[in-house]
Amino acid sequence: MSEPKTLLRIHNSKDPTQMVEVVWDEENSFFVTKGLRDLFHIKEIRIRSDDFLSRIEEYARVIGWLLETMSQAEDLHLPFGYESHFTVGGKEYDLTDDGDYKLLTPKIPERL
Repeated sequence: MSEPKTLLRIHNSKDPTQMVEVVWDEENSFFVTKGLRDLFHIKEIRIRSDDFLSRIEEYARVIGWLLETMSQAEDLHLPFGYESHFTVGGKEYDLTDDGDYKLLTPKIPERL
């Protein structure tokens, strides 16, 4: 098995020692975070490859926002749990259970 290929490194703006990577999971054809479990004892995030590649900057903002939100909760000694629906930058996202991961997808508006 080859070493995972890192595409992004996202640092917490208030604590740069906290970093999350986004790596290519070649075996399962997904991009996954690496670092959330070690930092916060929470499931890593998985993103579909075609979706991630078409929205890299958007996903970087979302993962950065999640990292900082988890860090703030930890600093305040508050429990953190993933919300199944949330909004970042005016866009809605869903996080659904996907085995050992949470699957992150943009919420697609329903058409009338």
